[in-house]
Amino acid sequence: MKARRFDLPLMGLVVVLLILGLVMVQSASGPVAADRLDDPWYYVKRQLAAIIVGIIGGVGIAFTPYEWLRRYAWAAYAAIIIGLILVFVPGLSHRVNGASRWIGMGSVNLQPSELAKLVCVLCMAHFIDEKGGRLDDVKNVLLPALAIPVPLMLLIVMEPDFGTTVIIGGMAFLTLVVAGLRTRFIYALFGLGVTVGALVAVAEPYRLKRLRSFMDPWADAAGSGYQVIQSMIAFHSGGLTGRGLGESQAKHLFLPEPWTDFIGSVLGEELGLIGVLALLTLYGLLIWRGMHVARQAEDLFGALLATSLTAAIGLQAFFNLGVVMGIVPPKGLVLPFMSYGASAIVAQLFAVGLLLNVSANSAAGARAPTIYRPSATAEGVLAR
Repeated sequence: MKARRFDLPLMGLVVVLLILGLVMVQSASGPVAADRLDDPWYYVKRQLAAIIVGIIGGVGIAFTPYEWLRRYAWAAYAAIIIGLILVFVPGLSHRVNGASRWIGMGSVNLQPSELAKLVCVLCMAHFIDEKGGRLDDVKNVLLPALAIPVPLMLLIVMEPDFGTTVIIGGMAFLTLVVAGLRTRFIYALFGLGVTVGALVAVAEPYRLKRLRSFMDPWADAAGSGYQVIQSMIAFHSGGLTGRGLGESQAKHLFLPEPWTDFIGSVLGEELGLIGVLALLTLYGLLIWRGMHVARQAEDLFGALLATSLTAAIGLQAFFNLGVVMGIVPPKGLVLPFMSYGASAIVAQLFAVGLLLNVSANSAAGARAPTIYRPSATAEGVLAR
């Protein structure tokens, strides 16, 4: 067996994003942490600890035997279902702003929905590959494949976490498209997803209020539209080159907890349009490398896994930056590899570990591809 060769450009891009993320977390959180916690490095140290855990786990996943990913996929699915149920159990649930998304574990809070993204794609890729990609078999393949993300999405939307639900739905949809789903089913599922998503979005008063504030944030400038307005002000004040690193005004209590969902606003204000474009370039290159891994995958399982994980990173970056720029309704999604959040950063590095596993097995040529024969639909998506 040949030695494993990991995708070095992919690793390099992730390292750059992590370093930039730590710099921006320090800049965004330093003044508040110094005032409230008497430690300007408080959030940076916690984020660095999460990164170390994520790297250790990601390396372990990258070196995991390829077949083990399949063998333990359903066990991981069962564990995530249990975790998503535990967030509702009194005494275990850690509620923040009325949402039950975390399991309290002493000083650490675990967010199972972040890992649910990985497990959903892992199980869908395994199941579809195991069935030979026969999505034309509606009863035995397509419907069971569609059933995999449904329990996860239902539990997550009940937390409530609409943003993560949308990401998982998008990942599941793209997994089916790349696997060769027929055009008529693509249109039907897309229409169904948009319809259900719209109904869920307006079903809860707080989500409807968010949507209205997105359409006209100035109608409630001191309430639901406050964050969006402050974010847009930060971007505008940043101009072309920015105020300078550490010089953001928005982070001084104008934006609540700007080191989390709205860290992009601080980056835009301090580094300007040039900094934002540089960040978009990094994400674009990361997506390109992820799709390269998918194209080089030795089988359908690896191709689906790499494509959907890459898409999740891209979708989440798009939605987060879209929110802070005021072009997408608020969804509560973090900026990949940048925002503060232990569960999120660990899950993202686990995803990188899965991508590296696929790339290493493709490079090593451990076994010849026997199943993966992409359809015209899949080839079109992967070629982009």
